Amino acid sequence: MSVCSLEFLLALMLLSAVFFYLPGRRPRQATLALCNAGFLSLVIPNAASWLLLAVFLMSGYVAAQLLRRWPGRIGLALYVVPLVVAFMLLKKYEVLSLWVPAWVFDHPVSIVFLSYLLFRQIHFVVDAMQGQIEDASLWAYLNYQLNLFTLLSGPIQRYQDFREYWSAPESLLGDLHEQLAACLRILVGILKIAVIAGVCLAIYDQGVGWFAQIDAAGREPSRFAAIVRFAAIFYLYPAYVYFNFAGYCDIVIGGAALLGMRLPENFDRPYVARNMIEFWTRWHKTLSFWIRDYLFTPMVKTIAENWPRRVASLSFLCYFVALFLAGVWHGSTWNFALFGLIHGAGVSAAKLWENYLVHRGGRKGLREYLKSRKIHAVAVAVNFHFACATFLFFPAELDRCLRTVGTFFTTVA
Repeated sequence: MSVCSLEFLLALMLLSAVFFYLPGRRPRQATLALCNAGFLSLVIPNAASWLLLAVFLMSGYVAAQLLRRWPGRIGLALYVVPLVVAFMLLKKYEVLSLWVPAWVFDHPVSIVFLSYLLFRQIHFVVDAMQGQIEDASLWAYLNYQLNLFTLLSGPIQRYQDFREYWSAPESLLGDLHEQLAACLRILVGILKIAVIAGVCLAIYDQGVGWFAQIDAAGREPSRFAAIVRFAAIFYLYPAYVYFNFAGYCDIVIGGAALLGMRLPENFDRPYVARNMIEFWTRWHKTLSFWIRDYLFTPMVKTIAENWPRRVASLSFLCYFVALFLAGVWHGSTWNFALFGLIHGAGVSAAKLWENYLVHRGGRKGLREYLKSRKIHAVAVAVNFHFACATFLFFPAELDRCLRTVGTFFTTVA
């Protein structure tokens, strides 16, 4: 079920109208649990998927309890590494086909939200091991993982924030004005998905189809026509991704607020970032913060503990690895690997440039550089076009992406 569907929206309005008339914590928890189960039943296609989902969830809860009692990096690795490998097998990652027999991928399991489930589960296990989560009940853990507002595409909420709400589901919106604001946010989200994102995707598809026809027919169109259509592809697909995902987040954040649940924000005008480091603090923020807390920071800390003199140089490798994994997390095909590599290069280049500015003019020189409005405008424009260029490799198989780009440059050459 889509969160933009009429059925979902009507059910949400009905639930929000009666939810706080329920007498106390347990009836509200039970109602939310029933809604989570009902929503889950609409997105799980078969018995095999139900079974694997149950195993996946229970393994996380059991591992968290064991590691909370006997914490240690080795124990964490013994759980997380097989978990990630199982995730890659279930998602049929193409890179594994180089080593794994084809029959391994011939399974009926389809869990569309497994990527977000994985991140929430690793967070839960790590925080439990570190003592940040104590006495988590199975009831609360399952509803956290299967929360209908964050199930399909985030935001990646932390368990501690969910538990605070779950222990006392009370109204978050103080007056009618705030309630109307939440409803307006849902409406804006619908318009972003159904209208803006829909138009952007339609024009993008027309452009890609036009280049495919040229490539198949072998004819030579005018340069102007090729430039116009490639510009549509170049600018409108990034716009589609943003408005589609930001619209989804508007709907689930606004919908959750109607039931008293505060979800973290996921976007903050990412296309006006001045470099790729800032881009990832504005784009899919909950993913960026997860990568920072559970991947990048532990890698840097490990390097600092073992090779303290090489922290400055090896930190660039950490940026590269973190953003590469962010790319391949989005999908199992090679184009996502390339997307992640380019973003890793962009983030590393931004950090290298910052270090160069500090070396050249010191911290004072860096502050003056950052205050310049002209430099800021140029940096935003360059970074925006770099980000758009990376999205050329996001939407489809790598060979199709490369053919589209190759046909354009062949036409205008």
